[in-house]
Order: sequence, then structure tokens, then C-alpha cells
Amino acid sequence: MNLEHASSPRVEFDSLSCACKTRMYCRNIVRLIMRFPIFLVTFLVLSILLLSLQESHDVLRKVSTAKSYVLRNARAERELHAGLLLCPHLKRPNQSSIQTLNGYWQYQGSIETEEIIVNSAFFDDRPMLGFSTWIRVLGMAANFSSSGLYCHLWYEDHPNPYVTQAVLNVTGRKKGYRLGKKLFIQYLFSCHLTTVYPLPSHVSLVGNQCDNSSILLPVHRPLRTNPEHEFGVCVPVSFGTIPVPQFVEWIEFLHLLGVTEFNVYDSNMTGMTEVFDYYINRGWLKVFPSPPALNLTGVDGPKFGSAAALNDCMMRNLYRYRLVLVIDFDEVIIPRMHRNYSAMLSYVDSVNNGKELTIGYGFRNTFFFRDMKPDSGQPSHLWTMVHRTRSEVAKYRAAPKSFVDPLQCLSVFNHYCFLPLKPKVRPLYLSVQPTVAVTHHYRLCGFTKAKCKEFFDAGYQDDTALRFKDDLEPRVKVTLKRLEDLRMKQQQQQLEMQKVTRRVKIFNAFLQNS
Repeated sequence: MNLEHASSPRVEFDSLSCACKTRMYCRNIVRLIMRFPIFLVTFLVLSILLLSLQESHDVLRKVSTAKSYVLRNARAERELHAGLLLCPHLKRPNQSSIQTLNGYWQYQGSIETEEIIVNSAFFDDRPMLGFSTWIRVLGMAANFSSSGLYCHLWYEDHPNPYVTQAVLNVTGRKKGYRLGKKLFIQYLFSCHLTTVYPLPSHVSLVGNQCDNSSILLPVHRPLRTNPEHEFGVCVPVSFGTIPVPQFVEWIEFLHLLGVTEFNVYDSNMTGMTEVFDYYINRGWLKVFPSPPALNLTGVDGPKFGSAAALNDCMMRNLYRYRLVLVIDFDEVIIPRMHRNYSAMLSYVDSVNNGKELTIGYGFRNTFFFRDMKPDSGQPSHLWTMVHRTRSEVAKYRAAPKSFVDPLQCLSVFNHYCFLPLKPKVRPLYLSVQPTVAVTHHYRLCGFTKAKCKEFFDAGYQDDTALRFKDDLEPRVKVTLKRLEDLRMKQQQQQLEMQKVTRRVKIFNAFLQNS
């Protein structure tokens, strides 16, 4: 046998027969050709059967979903109808019956009965709630009965309200604030809705189910959208004054670190109009009036509204901010390893094995007391550069400051998310290591003399803030110069107006004498 032909037999075909020098090889080829149509037909039949089964499953699933939706919708309509019939005599409060406090808060009650004080209401349909939707009302209450409080939800096409019992969550300090014989406590009042549509236009609160109310709050609906800002600041109720250079340094420092919008709730601050207007016109700042709800002594009056203000800020920006930063004018979270908050939090996520953020990031507190010896070699208007002697880092949860995810927090307070949206989920709350960043708190030592001496003796220098001096100082300098130019321009305009007024008076006097 020829070895070349044995190792690689030649096979030739024509249209009617198979000419092959190696018969076994040819026979196998023919068998494969004959089997191929059987395989093809079997494959096609099985594919058609599988597609038919999939279509049947999709139809059944759609029918099941439609039935579930119809049943749920029908049940919701029945519940809505039943709630509308609970108090058929009630009519929507008219404008003259609404009671207000300081032109901002709405009020229900009297000295003898319950007292409810509220300022804003929001529709809440966050994804984590599933099909459950709520109206959240922010405020405080005192002296209500053990049966609780009731919501009157007003729809545009119905003359009488849908009535449901309010769910109450304490949002501030549990011991509350005492005024006379009454103990006022800060609450989040939640009114459960039976349907997503229609949406109530207004909400009232009462102590007894079918009482008339002197509250009629419009319901705000935060629009679902992709976040416009990665970080937004919510400042607790602000009162008194702060030196303009320090406010400028604070807002410029945070903007340098990545915050792009700031919210201030103004409880009669003084000397801040010009600098507020400057940053409002730049599009960085929003200022909301927040006068005290009660005539409490000292700082308790403004502070009593802090919980309502912070949650108003969070609810307004549910979908606008990826993270809310709750912080005061004398505080800055300063990274020790990174140049901005985005890089810092990306690093925190990476070292925590990529765990998904559910509530937020907490940063431990460190005091930089302003009554410690300052560094006279630094610009005097820059607190963060002048005051660099610090205390030890505070313990975990001892007055930290936090970035909070608004989509997962039911109620936020001064230091962290006070109540998670889903308590049973037990969401992760990341306490960031002090080697990554801490909260620099620039304040006077308000503790006892002995405690302050202990702080001062143990204090040591921390130059972390100097890392940002070259970027921060020119920003502050430019802004202060612009504010001074604006002030001089306003003074010049006032002088010109005074001159015009004097000339008009002189001219009028001349006309009268002539």
C-alpha cells in the first residue's frame, strides 16, 4: 500500500454517487449526511415547543400580575371610599380658619386640649417602601390622648377628607421641651395612603378623629430623578451671627471638598444678609426662614425646630442629593489622605470590601478649641489654619457628623440618621476610621474649667488643614474682596439716593416759597 494514500485518503464526490478509495471512510460520511435532516428536524421541533411553553408562561404571569393589580387597586379604592365616609360632615379648612405661629408654623389646639405644631408635608414613595406610600408631616405636639392623632387627607375632587390614624416617630430628644405645664416633643407624623393616585393635595392633623382642624398643609411631591448633586449640606436651625470671614471660609472649604449645594434654616440671624445674597446669586445656597415655634428661653426656642428643619431639607432633596451632609458652621470633615469627599468615600467603600451603603458614613469628632493658643503666623481670618491644636478623637457615636443616604433614612438628626426607613433590615452604618478623616470642630470650650484645662493640657498640634491652604486661601480672599466691593457700591448708591432726596426737598421748598 502506498503510505501517502493510507495516511491521507483522497475523497471525491459527485451529485449522484460517492467515489471513494477508502470505502469505510465514505460509508461514514454518507451516514452522517443521512442523519443530519433528522437532527435538524428534532432541533426545530424542540425549539418550537420551548418557545410555546415560554409564551404560555409569560401570558399566565401577565394575567396573574394583572389580576393582582386589579385586586390590589380594587381593595385600595374600597379602603379610600371607607376612609372618606368616616367623617362626612367635615369640610376643608378655609384660609381664615388656619392658625399660624410666627407666620411659618401651622397650629392646632388650645390650652385645654392637644397642641400640634407643623411646618411642611411631603409625599413619600421611596423605592425601598415597595407599594407602600405615605404622607410625612414634620413638627411637634403635646398633650394628646393615648388614642393618638389623626390625619385628614384632602383630595381635589372630594369635599370631605380621607381619615386615617397617624403613625408617630420621635425625631428629637425624647425628654422634649417643657413650656408651662406642657411637654412638647418633636415628631414625624406619618399618614398611610391606600393608593398612589390620586395624590392628596393637602393634609390636616387633629387629636380626635372627626374634629375640625386649623391646619391645612400643602403636600410636596419630590420628583424622582437622578441626583443633581453628589453632596448637599443641611445645616440645623441657625441663629445669632457668625463672622462673615468664617462663614466664607466654611462654605468655600466644603465646596473645595465636593459639596455643591447648601441649605440654611434661618432663625433670625443677624449681619448675614449680604453674604447670604452673594452665595444665593452664585447658585450655591438656599435660605429658608425658620422662626421659633415656641417662646422658649435662650437657645431652646430655635433649637426646638432643628429636627423639623433637617428633615425638611432631607425630604426636599430625596432624589436631588446622593448623600446629605448634616453639619454646623463651625465644623468641617477634613480628609487626611485624600483631596475631596468623592475619593475619600470611594476608598472607604473599597476597604470595606465593597459593601453596599445603606444609611451613611459617620466621622468622629475632634475639638479644635478657639481659646487654645492660635498660630499667629497664619492668616487671621482662616480659623482652620490658625486653630490647629486639637483634643483626642471622641468615642464612636459621641457627637459625630455624617453623610446620610436620603433614600434609606426615615428621620435625620444633628449627628446621624436617627431612624432608618426600614428598621428590620438592620442596614449598615459605616464608622470611618480617624486615620481617613475626622470632624474638625472649631468652638470655644464650654465645659467646666477643670474639664477645659484637661483638654488644653492634653492638646497637640494637627496640621492636616494646611494641606488645603494653597487652594482655600485665594478662594476666601477673592470672595471677601467681592463682598467688600459690593458693600462699598451699596454705600455709594445710598449716598447718591440721599443726595437726590435732599435735592428734591430743596426743590419742593423752593416751589412752595415762590
